[in-house]
Amino acid sequence: MSAGAAAEGVEPTWRAAALPSLALLGVVLPLAFFPQLEDFLYVLRPAELIPAYGTAWLFLLALAVPLWVILALLLAAVGRLPALRGLRRLLPVGLAGVAAAFTLAALLYCLLMWVQTFGWLRGLSLRGDLLWFALAAGGIAGCTPPGRRAVRRLRPIATACLSVGALCALSVPLLGWSRPPATPPISSPAAAARSPRPNIVLLTIDALSAEHMSLYGAARPTTPQLSAFAAGATTFEHAYADGNFTTPGVASILTGTRPWTHRALQLQAWPDERARLDSLPSLLHRAGYLTGYVSTNSAAGAAKNGFGADFDFAARDRIKDPDLCTDALSALFKYTCAVAAMPLFSALTDLAGAVRAPRDNSHYDPALAIDPALAWLQRSRRTASAPVFLWVHLFPPHAPYAAPLPWLGRFDASARARTIASTEPHWVYSMSSVSPELAATLAARYDESVLYVDHYAGEFLTRALQLLGPDTVLVVTADHGESFRHGYGAHTGPGLFDEIIHVPLIIKLPGQTQAIRSPAVVEQADIAPTLAQLAGLSAPASWEGRSLLGALSSAATGAAPPVVPVFSMNFEQNPRHARLTTGSVAVIDGRWKLVHYLGHLHYPQMPPLHDALYDLAADPGETRNLAAQQPALVARLRALIAAQLARHGGAE
Repeated sequence: MSAGAAAEGVEPTWRAAALPSLALLGVVLPLAFFPQLEDFLYVLRPAELIPAYGTAWLFLLALAVPLWVILALLLAAVGRLPALRGLRRLLPVGLAGVAAAFTLAALLYCLLMWVQTFGWLRGLSLRGDLLWFALAAGGIAGCTPPGRRAVRRLRPIATACLSVGALCALSVPLLGWSRPPATPPISSPAAAARSPRPNIVLLTIDALSAEHMSLYGAARPTTPQLSAFAAGATTFEHAYADGNFTTPGVASILTGTRPWTHRALQLQAWPDERARLDSLPSLLHRAGYLTGYVSTNSAAGAAKNGFGADFDFAARDRIKDPDLCTDALSALFKYTCAVAAMPLFSALTDLAGAVRAPRDNSHYDPALAIDPALAWLQRSRRTASAPVFLWVHLFPPHAPYAAPLPWLGRFDASARARTIASTEPHWVYSMSSVSPELAATLAARYDESVLYVDHYAGEFLTRALQLLGPDTVLVVTADHGESFRHGYGAHTGPGLFDEIIHVPLIIKLPGQTQAIRSPAVVEQADIAPTLAQLAGLSAPASWEGRSLLGALSSAATGAAPPVVPVFSMNFEQNPRHARLTTGSVAVIDGRWKLVHYLGHLHYPQMPPLHDALYDLAADPGETRNLAAQQPALVARLRALIAAQLARHGGAE
């Protein structure tokens, strides 16, 4: 501090302006990060906490530096303008108060979070009520001289924490997405013998339940375009998602493995390195395919899931939701989505969302994804002779379910639930508190969103086939479905009802014109081996799925397919790298389905959970639990689950 400044009791401009930023990086960040360690360790290994902290530090630095510059310029301007010199002493004091407010709010917030771990104040939201209460209380305290003096004593600690954060940030580029130094290209005799190799288009549609599609027998005419597409393709009547939300579902589609193997168990997680190296995109890329993807839901982004290096083209984050967990940031910072789940960042993005709230219901416009996908196909056909692999992920009918006009109101003309805010689902067991009338309206709005995405999906498939020609494989599927029954809403959680895990799977082979329906029971992990075989490539030994070309041939000839058990699961409340002891697993073996619950699950309003056996042929709505009447069958199906868990469920 200069002598003149000291005499006036005013800190130098740069130091006074730095106080809020120092509080943010040196006090608020560590206090917000360390109470979340248990949550981080569900997704990360202990050593990964260092680059995760460094990532959070860099993100806050991007906020702190502009804040510092703006405040410094403001203070400098005040000092040079004679009319404002009276503020010269007040502004540094105000900035000290802001820094004190940040610091004291963080202390109070973390204390309240700690209190909640004992079961108290559970009715208050960490991202809402507690945060704003802490900010208000900290702001009041920061305006008092004792509050500012208390925070001033923390400055050496804040400076030390700032230095530690900077050191952690240095580890971020060293511990990013790792790949071998040189992944060898694939040379396959089978691929060489087939000339040309087929183009492959994979269309995944978020939260699309087969049970809500007229193609699969739904009463409402929700999928006329996909039904028309299926008139020249093979529809698998019993296809199942290996998980019940986006991250495990997408990972199973791309890696040919189930969640207990690829370990993308939480929304913020990603498949393990072995699964990524053996993935379908990696296989096709090394075999000479020109690869591209278009992401809408960031949880389904290739970069977020560690596949970014396997794609030559990417159109990321086409849906501009205010969220730190983006595919683009994940390409640069591996731990982006894990850090974004911190209440500190969630509150900031909630605030941004309130400021940038969409004005209409076109926020999930499928054209945002389809237009760049078709443009890339056009360019690739003009400039390259290699076969193409394109993966497009569409967001509708994911919640909120409010489709734009003319789809809105098509299946329910009432005034209920017509906006983005009013069509958010009641997640998991909270659906049990919703009136039957509102549940029925939400289901109708969801069906309107299915019709909405069906319109664009049909146009995209037609145009893609025109651009690529008849030697093209087209696959349509979903990462998971959506629930409106059983007192269970949306997806995730331990619920493995067919409404959530029974997904569409439509495969159109090159030149196929005949409509075929296959009764085979299949799963997402079967898609990668099928496409690899069509490309003339051998499936890696790590893949658990099987090629469906045999089932396609059987369906074409009318032969009965072999009965092969398939699995679906949720382990989001199990640490990702630990032994799998907490979650739910379903096995579907022909007409029978057993849902088995493991460990101590904790979800709001969760009823007592007991293993359930359903006869899907006689009871497709899963209303009658036959476990007590069929103990031998339950024992056999539980043994199938136990055998797989013994093989795949150990700690990594």
